[in-house]
Formats: sequence, structure tokens, C-alpha cells
Amino acid sequence: MANINGTSGTDFPWRRFLYPFAIAGAVVVGAWGLVAALAWLLDIAAHTTIVLAHAAGPIGVGGITLKLFSKK
Repeated sequence: MANINGTSGTDFPWRRFLYPFAIAGAVVVGAWGLVAALAWLLDIAAHTTIVLAHAAGPIGVGGITLKLFSKK
């Protein structure tokens, strides 16, 4: 017996599954983008810390001097 739109009842409703998979895919892509942005920010912060520590030179407190970076 045909439905109103002329299809039989054995057709699989793809549209019912399309929207949840599209939303899940968008969430996954957004999460990977967030992870990549966080990794980039941590990389920039690490480089900035190294440059500032190198420019500051040795750190001394109470007669004890700690040289963070030595030239070899």
C-alpha cells in the first residue's frame, strides 16, 4: 500500500538520522578545533616564557643564584 507521497512503507527514513549525525559531526569538528586552539595557545605561552626567562638572565635570591639557561 502506498503512502501519501507515493513511496512504499519499506523505505528507510534517512532524514531522521541525518540531523543527529550532522549535529554530532559539528560537535566533533568544533571540539578538535578547540583542542587545536588550546595547544597553539600553550605553545605560544611556552615560547613567551622561554624568551622572557632567557632575557632576564640568572635569578638570585638570598645569595643563591640559579641560572636557567646556560650557553654551551
